[in-house]
Parts: sequence; structure tokens; C-alpha cells
Amino acid sequence: MKLSAITISLSLALTAATAAAQDANRVLKVVPSTDISELDPTRGANLISRVYSQMVFDTLYALDKDLTPQPMMVDKKTVSEDGLTYTFTLRQGLKFHDGSPVTTRDVVASIERWMNGTSIGGQLKSRLASLTSVDDLTFKLVLNQKFGLVEFMLAGPGAPIAAIMREADAKRPDNVPLTNPIGSGPFKYVASERQAGARAVFERNPDYLVRSEPANGLAGARNVKVDRVEWTIMPDATTAANALATGEVDFWDTVGPDLTPFLRKRGVTVRRTASLPTVAFVRPNFQLPPFNDVRARQALALLIDQDEMMPAVAGDDGKWEHCYSFSICGSVYGTESGSEPYRKVDIPKAKKLLAEAGYKGETLILIGTPQLAPINAMTQILARRLQEAGVKVDVQMTDFPGMLQRINQRNLPIGSGGYNLFAYYAVGTSWFHPLTNVSLDLNCEGKSWPGFPCDPEGEKLRQAFLAAPDEAARKTAFEAFQKRMWDFIPYVPAGQFDVVNAYRPNISGVLDSYFLAYWNIEKK
Repeated sequence: MKLSAITISLSLALTAATAAAQDANRVLKVVPSTDISELDPTRGANLISRVYSQMVFDTLYALDKDLTPQPMMVDKKTVSEDGLTYTFTLRQGLKFHDGSPVTTRDVVASIERWMNGTSIGGQLKSRLASLTSVDDLTFKLVLNQKFGLVEFMLAGPGAPIAAIMREADAKRPDNVPLTNPIGSGPFKYVASERQAGARAVFERNPDYLVRSEPANGLAGARNVKVDRVEWTIMPDATTAANALATGEVDFWDTVGPDLTPFLRKRGVTVRRTASLPTVAFVRPNFQLPPFNDVRARQALALLIDQDEMMPAVAGDDGKWEHCYSFSICGSVYGTESGSEPYRKVDIPKAKKLLAEAGYKGETLILIGTPQLAPINAMTQILARRLQEAGVKVDVQMTDFPGMLQRINQRNLPIGSGGYNLFAYYAVGTSWFHPLTNVSLDLNCEGKSWPGFPCDPEGEKLRQAFLAAPDEAARKTAFEAFQKRMWDFIPYVPAGQFDVVNAYRPNISGVLDSYFLAYWNIEKK
């Protein structure tokens, strides 16, 4: 038996033993999309970190199903006539999991940590004149220019999020890991039951102050209807499908597309719960040749066939769509302007452009992971396409945490950890907006997302979008930004598809939301 199988068996056995001591209907057993690699909510930059963060921590605002910010920890807000001074009052009675009260000193320290460590938070910091605690429940945020996205940013769009931590945790040095996170969210993280790579456990927070509004996306009432949520990491999709079909687990986050028919035949519900479809894309490394030359990126765009890529990613039973937007097609910013030259595969032209960019037959490093089916499928197809264009490719596969670590490493040459490109996918509810689509952060200060693009002209247009006073102005600004992106090509859109979750017939209350929410779920 393989080590991973032994680990899963031991984890399931531990889960079963724990559940035996409790009402089995009060324990939600989950196969997550992957394992957590970062417990600091202001630093976790991937999907699973986002899901974990909103379980354990709370935010000042949250996005409803229409992606509109609604108050969560905030009781009331006032804005000065000039639109620069925001005064927020917290709800009374908010407590951390250790019983200590949540105060505005915690809020200020947490927001500052998020602003100082993330590109999204940096957008607020660049517009901030001051952030101060007035008293335990009141704080002021003063801008140096009007900015229409304050509440949207504080709602935790994308990842990492502006989660509220204890002041001491928020002020700790960056090189000190957070190993026993204490939040004020609807779930408590059980550090004593953590098994890296195998298991994570969350218990209902009985002291959580539930809002009176109905649950709406991630906003409103966060009523936890189970006592525990137990994650068992299962890298093998077939193992996960069988565990769900037989009732060993109740819920599977991010189902392998080829296993959807198998599950549905066994009475398992399989559906998209996210507000928008997921976007697939190919990201080159701008720090190394050949993709530091736009002609090589144009060649890459001419090799991507969405009609080939999407069926492999979505599966025979899955829904997918063509999309050449740097947002999400069908969303408020779903224009495809500028993409016309790249909608048909043209291998001869791609070869010519690669030669003009200086490619001379060097081996390119393509990073991927077999643990996430969409990335695995895209990686294999991309490798074949590059080879058809005469490119030598070394496909280097690793587990997902290893892939994240690798693609985040900057300024490394090939042979010393460097890479040339990778395929990826991201939830549309983050990628639809230039603020939260971190791959569109084009700053030249060394703070951009893996691939590390630098485009002063594009960043100027992105900032014009963020500074737009209203939605109509943002739509106009995005049109210009979209066209510039097809001139620069920060990544190649590969289509959009539905990522689906699956749960057994005795599970109800699964919300349609911005990210997967484990509150409101009931097990019978």
C-alpha cells in the first residue's frame, strides 16, 4: 500500500473514531480541494486558504451572492461629505475564540498587516491618509483621495483577505508562523488534530455572534448547523469519489470532471456553487526568456485552442464556454475586445514569432500538479501544443503546495529552480475584477503575482479603473484596459468552465456564494 493511502486510511479511521463519540449527523466529513499551506489569513493567497480563512476569521464586510459588500463585524458606518473620512462602529459582543473581546486595536493592526503584505491591500494603503482607533468599538479610516471600493476591499475579495486577527498576532514578525490561529469566525481551528497533508479539523464556535439578516452569499447569518467539519486530504480523485459514494465522507470540494457521471448515478448531488464560472489560463514567466519578449507571448496565445483545452478540463458532462476576456465572460466586465487576432490556432505563425523572440531550441520548464485535475489536463495539452511548435518541453509535476512554492520563487535561472510557464485556474468571483485578479497586477516594484509581469502602461490603465467614481466609469475604463492586455498578454485565457462540488443526499443548505461556505449546511 502506498504511503498516501496509509495516511488517508489512518485519517479516516481517526475521523470515524471521533465521530463515534458524537452524533454522526453533527460531523460534516469533507474532502477539500487540497491541503492548507498557510494559516495566516492575511498571507494565504490561494483558494483553499480563502475557504479556511473565512471559517476561522471574520471580516468587517462580506460579499453577498451578487458580489455586493454587506456589513458583518460592522454595526454602522458614516462617510463625510467630501467622501474621504469613514467612521466605522463595530457590533457589540464580538469575541475571539479565546474569549477576549474584539476591539478596534485588533482591527487597525489586522488591516495594516493586510495592507503591508498584499497587492490588493496595497491599493488601499496607497490611498490612505490615516487609520486610527477612536475607542474600543469605533475606528476612522481617512483617505487622501476618493475611492469607491473601500467596503468591497474590506469584504475580503480574492485572497489574502483583510481578516481580523488578535492585535498581537497581527503585529508579529513576518518570519514567525501562525501555528494556532485564534479568530472570531464561526469555526474554531483545532490545532491538536492537525495532520499536515492529511487532516484538518474545525469545531463550531458557540460564541459566534450571528447576524440577523438571512444568509446571502457570504453575507448575512452564518449559522453553523454541525458540531465539527473534518477535512481529509485525498490527492487521488478516484479514492475521493469512492469515499463519497459509499458514505465515508459527506462532501467533496472540486470534483474531478470525469467522475461526475459516476457520482450522479449513485444519487450524489454535483453542481457549481460559485457565483461565477472558473477561468482557465496559461501564465508565462516574464523574468526569463523567451516570454520576457511579447512576441513569444503572442506565439503562446496562438497555440492555445480553447476547443481542445476546455473539454479536457470540464469533462464530457461539464459545462464550459469560450472566453477571451481578462475578466469573466457574462460578468459586468466581460468584454473580449482586442482578442480577435488570437482566436484561432496558427502554429506556423507561432513558430515564426518564437524565432523572432530569440528562441533557439532551449528546453522550457513547464510546472504542473496531478493533484488538481484541471491543472493536470491543461499542463498535458499545453506540453503537446508547445512540442508541435518545435519547442522542447520539460514537464515538472509536483504536489500542489510544491507547485505554489515553486511558481512563487523570483529571479531564479533555469536549472536552479527557475521555470518558464504554468497552467492554472481561478474562481471567477475573484478573477472578474482587476482589483482581485492578482495576475493583472502589473506593478514594476517586484510585488506582482507569480509570472511577475511589469507593464507601466497597463498598470496606469488598471489604476484608472480603480479610481473610477462609479460603475459606468469603471466599465469604460475596463474596455481600454482589456485592449491593452491583449497588446501586452499577461496570461493567455484558455476558456471558462464550471468547477463543481458534490455532496450526499442527506446534506442540505449548501449556499451559492463567492467562495464555498461551510455554515448553513445541515446533515440528516
